Amino acid sequence: MLRLDWNLLWTILNLLIFYVLIRKFLIHPVLSIMEKRENLIEGQLKNAKAQEAQAAASKAEYEAALASAKEEAAAIVEQAKSEAKEKGEAIVREAEAEAGKQLIRAKQEAEAEKERARMDVQTEVAGLAMAAVAKILESGSDADSDAALYRQFLKKAGGANDTDGR
Repeated sequence: MLRLDWNLLWTILNLLIFYVLIRKFLIHPVLSIMEKRENLIEGQLKNAKAQEAQAAASKAEYEAALASAKEEAAAIVEQAKSEAKEKGEAIVREAEAEAGKQLIRAKQEAEAEKERARMDVQTEVAGLAMAAVAKILESGSDADSDAALYRQFLKKAGGANDTDGR
């Protein structure tokens, strides 16, 4: 059977006092420290989540700005291409117009040169004809001398009319 003596009572009383003291001086401070650490960790987690959300927003903003910059660069390149094409076409049109003018000018100069050559030939043929008439008048005219003069005239007129080197 169980007996109650003073030793058991003192032991129980000592244990109760020890429990109260440990609870007051050890368990409460440790629990409060653990609660503070838990609050600190929760705050840091909330802060980390907020920073992560802010980083995601910054990343989205950066990607939008990058996409906008790429679109703007593409538009600038496209505009530069179209301007270069227009300038190229304008240069080609100017060159064609200038070539047309030079061709017309060259044709006019060729025609003028051809007309001068024709006039020179006419002048020389007229001179030869005058010389032939003068010879005919100087010498008597018979059929053989007329034929010889005619051949001589054609020979000289043919050589004078041969301006292209034939």
